[in-house]
Amino acid sequence: VRTGVNNPGRAGLPEGMPGMQPDVSMWRGVSLVERVAEGQRNEVWVGDSPSGQVAVRRSRRASDSLAWELDLLDALDADGFLVPVALRTTAGDRSHDGVVVQRWIDGRPPANADDWTAVAHQLRRLHDRCRGWVQRPGCIAVPELGRNGHSVDADMSVLPDDVAADVMAVFADLRDVERSVIHGDPGAPNIRITADGRVGLLDWDESRVDVVWHDLSELGVQVLAGDDLARARRLSNAWEAVNAWTAEPEYARRRIARLRSA
Repeated sequence: VRTGVNNPGRAGLPEGMPGMQPDVSMWRGVSLVERVAEGQRNEVWVGDSPSGQVAVRRSRRASDSLAWELDLLDALDADGFLVPVALRTTAGDRSHDGVVVQRWIDGRPPANADDWTAVAHQLRRLHDRCRGWVQRPGCIAVPELGRNGHSVDADMSVLPDDVAADVMAVFADLRDVERSVIHGDPGAPNIRITADGRVGLLDWDESRVDVVWHDLSELGVQVLAGDDLARARRLSNAWEAVNAWTAEPEYARRRIARLRSA
């Protein structure tokens, strides 16, 4: 969804508020520095470790869902993708009570068409690499998302009937679209272009198996054309509206209005 958690802007950790900071005592030598300013669905901090800067994240996902994400990142790292793999605790675990300490990826957000073309190439490479991947626990590809279904942060049951009908019509129209693992939120705050031109993909909290147009509909360059582009934009409007219906109602209604006017 539109708000990324790895924005360069930061805010200090809350003072005098015990229990607000994630417990990093299970990682040898890791300490918190400051909290990342943006991010509605995750808590992320900058941390220090013996090997350098790290990202410390407290996930809201169930343990099996988080394990799926971390397994995916390990597999992608082994295949040469630049992703925030988890550092192990002193006990050898990748997370503890929902807290994950991840490799820091330094760089800048994409700034021009060449950067976005490189991002699109990496997303296509992800989709090619992960065809046939098992679905993330608790997630459903949108063509199968029913009237009371849930997937990631989308809850169809909260929608009024007329909105749900519009959204489900869009989703049902996507049964013929390729499915694979998607990043789920490839906006500029979740991308880093490194000094040597590599593309780092951050914040895999919304990753799952779904139609690949989720990743391709709103990049900084156009990678789809014609009817595919029109259908992908309808998907983006419908998906954003469902995800934001309760948390950001004004934004959700703007996306529904955009869907209906298309």
